[in-house]
Amino acid sequence: MESIQLHADEDKQAVHGDEAVDFAEANLPTKLGMFQMRVYRAADGSEPVAVISGNVGGRERLPVRVHSACFTSENLGSLRCDCREQLDFALDYIAREGGVVIYLHQEGRGIGLVQKIWAYALQENGYDTLEANCVLGHPPDSRTYESAASILRDLGVRSIELITNNPDKIESLIGLGINITGRIPAVIQPNHFSAPYLATKFTRMRHIAEEEMRPLASEGLPGEHEPCAQTSAAD
Repeated sequence: MESIQLHADEDKQAVHGDEAVDFAEANLPTKLGMFQMRVYRAADGSEPVAVISGNVGGRERLPVRVHSACFTSENLGSLRCDCREQLDFALDYIAREGGVVIYLHQEGRGIGLVQKIWAYALQENGYDTLEANCVLGHPPDSRTYESAASILRDLGVRSIELITNNPDKIESLIGLGINITGRIPAVIQPNHFSAPYLATKFTRMRHIAEEEMRPLASEGLPGEHEPCAQTSAAD
């Protein structure tokens, strides 16, 4: 029988500060195997999800992906980005190795679906993805990770290896008190449509393009940048 946990107590469905409060959980059978799905209620009213493989409480160097929603690729099969492939990579990885994928509803790097499609339209007129966000009045990346940090604390994870190519995400989570001991690259082969987007991430947004796994201690992080200083550039 599937396990299920529902918190009917109103206090359990509330949000205390920036902490995401456990809301409901159940088993989730998938083509990759059985996961546990735990849904939380975040301070902004969104419902971040933890997809869990194996026993994670007390684990060190646990593989973790903090993934932001991408409706266009994950639901419509858009080829403009690598979001669907990165999500698939992470789920396959934790299915084999154990770990957690935290899914955050932060479409378009936090600007929402309407603004994201406006940014797409700007990109069709020569802006890159970074520039398009700036032209629309947004930072290159508006995402925040308080809910992800709260979820990792709730799960009792002691340290993680983050599945990411993005040093800004690493730094944000470290700043929120998460012990990151390593990085697992998720480098996806570009296609004709995604190549400009990926090139912008690697050349202008500090993303790391190598494929081997290295500990953060020996890796070092690239220097700071100010991508919104030029509002004529793309996302």
